[in-house]
Amino acid sequence: MGRIQHLILWDVSLLPAVLVVCCVAERQYFRQSNSSTWEQARIHCQACYKEMVSLTPDNIQQLVQNLTSSYWIGLRKTMNNGSFPWSRWSNGDPLTFQNWYPGRPILSKPKNPVNIFNNYYSIRANDCGCCCTNNSKPTSVPPVTTSYGNSTDDLFTENVNVAASSTMTPAVTTKVTKMTSVMTRGSTFFTGVTGGINGTNMTSGTNGTNETETDVYIEEPCIAMLSFGLWFDKICSELLPYICYEDRFYGNATMTNKTLHNATLSWTRGPGDISGYRVEVKSTDYNLTLNHSSLNQTYDLSNLTAGTQYRVQVFPIKCGRDLNPQNVSFYTKPGVIQKLNVTNVSETSISLSWLAPEGNRDLYNIQVRGEPDLKMTTRTESALVKGLIPGGSYTFEVNAEVEDKSIEGDRRDTSSYTKPGKVSNLKQSALTKDSVNFQWEKPTGNTSGYRVHAWREENNNMYDIFWNNVTNTSLTVGNQPSGAKIWLSVVALVPDGSVEGERSIAMGLTTPGKVTDLLLVITANTIKATWTPPQGNYEAFSVQLNLTASNEEVKTENTSASQLSFTSLKAGVEYAVTVTTVNGYLKSDPETIRNFTLPLPPQSAKIDFSNGSHVTLSWKAPTESQGVQITYLVKYFAEFWNDTQTSETYATNYTFHELHAGTNYNFEVRVKAGTQESKPTQTSHTTSATVRVRTVTMACSSSEPSICENSVKQTEVLNNVRSSQHPPITVHSSPDPPITLHSSPHPPITLHVYCSHF
Repeated sequence: MGRIQHLILWDVSLLPAVLVVCCVAERQYFRQSNSSTWEQARIHCQACYKEMVSLTPDNIQQLVQNLTSSYWIGLRKTMNNGSFPWSRWSNGDPLTFQNWYPGRPILSKPKNPVNIFNNYYSIRANDCGCCCTNNSKPTSVPPVTTSYGNSTDDLFTENVNVAASSTMTPAVTTKVTKMTSVMTRGSTFFTGVTGGINGTNMTSGTNGTNETETDVYIEEPCIAMLSFGLWFDKICSELLPYICYEDRFYGNATMTNKTLHNATLSWTRGPGDISGYRVEVKSTDYNLTLNHSSLNQTYDLSNLTAGTQYRVQVFPIKCGRDLNPQNVSFYTKPGVIQKLNVTNVSETSISLSWLAPEGNRDLYNIQVRGEPDLKMTTRTESALVKGLIPGGSYTFEVNAEVEDKSIEGDRRDTSSYTKPGKVSNLKQSALTKDSVNFQWEKPTGNTSGYRVHAWREENNNMYDIFWNNVTNTSLTVGNQPSGAKIWLSVVALVPDGSVEGERSIAMGLTTPGKVTDLLLVITANTIKATWTPPQGNYEAFSVQLNLTASNEEVKTENTSASQLSFTSLKAGVEYAVTVTTVNGYLKSDPETIRNFTLPLPPQSAKIDFSNGSHVTLSWKAPTESQGVQITYLVKYFAEFWNDTQTSETYATNYTFHELHAGTNYNFEVRVKAGTQESKPTQTSHTTSATVRVRTVTMACSSSEPSICENSVKQTEVLNNVRSSQHPPITVHSSPDPPITLHSSPHPPITLHVYCSHF
């Protein structure tokens, strides 16, 4: 019988327009080796998977690989109680892709035998397959293979486009094509066919499988995919292996109520008829596997280790196989650290240490509350907190934490002050003979006050005066002996007294007492000073020698003795000796006494000028008094006149005035030193005489002329005249000038005498 070409016209109205929304889903395919009817296959797929497979241009290439026989697919003529024929897959997706064996399906019972290899119709699917409006390709997800039970079914995984709300035009065209021995077309994935006529076997020439098909019209056929990918309609009761699919399950496992040793696990219910769950909990030192048949999707974990990471997988069990697990990782709450201590304190840092909590931990948080607030982390059980303020109050909160910082342990806290700063410029500011006042400056940072310690040093021994706390920056240490060496230390404090600053120390001295009973023992060129030392402490005496007249310092010496001698001094000079008690850098009030060295006589007194009333006397200073000012006493004496005069001068010459002419004078010069006088240096000289003539007439009253004329009597009268005159006169018995003596009743007698007036 010759081959008769079988022509079937396909009405494109069988594929109405549908709405399609493409979205990516990870779809898994499972080959079922147990041969079943189409209905049994679908029931099994719905029970243990999602549905029988729906074919697309994307998944058919994957599914056809390594097929060795025909497999039921999720397509039959009428789905869901008489729906439009060949319109939908078993999962409800529209039939937008077709890959029919040539001449299939047989739409109606043929009236005449037709050789399907001579004529056939072809419904060519469009190239879109999914026809996504956004033309985007599905996201590729790596295939996942799961084995369960003893099944030998194969699993495929792909990303597929799931239909939802997008518009698509019919993807079927009607075309009649003459069949050749090898045919390739569009989205059809067979490589060639050979076969017989009217029920003869058709065998793929590529994969070596034998698949016998017939041209029998079937009223309600079910579709199988041949091993080389083409679709063929078959009697639904035929026993064939089949392919199921299921969208990979993605659930959400969560952990709540996490404590040190417990946590509550919750998860999403698996799809379809889930028989139970397998829960696997693992950590570095923990491994728990349990089957949980309850469907309430919760489980309480206990006996966990604090601060430990656990990885949990929940596998829904469906028909004896594991679905994709729900994964969650969590940490239990870390324990509380132990024995938090402050180990070291400085002005700007505090060191902390503690013991690790029970269980595990990855790091520690340190919250510093104060000024400033700080945060830091460490992985060891100690920390050095820097950048603090001296004397600041701080609270340190420390807790353990896990690596991902998802949960932390309860906090333990401790408080401490930083060390206050060191006071500056500690020094004495005022002093008296029995007290010392100290002042200092506030340190950097905070301080609540100061602890002061005062003590007195005597003969290398220390005697406490007092300990005290003060808030001021000054302090007076009183009621101390003169010349006392007072030490004061000052440290800054914090309110609770837990720490104190570095100590500052200063030394102060009370003013030493002054010496008493200062005496001088003198010679012409030496002075020896002696005194009584004061009460209290002192180190030495400063003895200063000055010339009183010029206040010129001659010499200053220090001595620890209570006497001192000065030699090689000037004779007859007044010196001032000042003794001051010295104690460290302090000095007492000075004690001063003045006295003269013993005077020595001047040298070489002589008369430099003389007349009747003036005499100038000069001399030389004593050799031991050269170069200094001394006082001289000059004196003259006139024996005739019983006249004397004394004067003082600093010069080495002196002029005497208003002297008697023609008078012999004795002169002397002495050095005067206070109340003392040297021996005199003497000389004499007679002033120049002035001669005058007087006539003296005397009346002789004797009745006897012979008496008035008597020379003896005349001399007696002259002597009486001389003695009665002032100044006295000298009468010479020279006849000229005459002195006339008048006597009564006789005429007077005139005598001539020479008179000199001094």
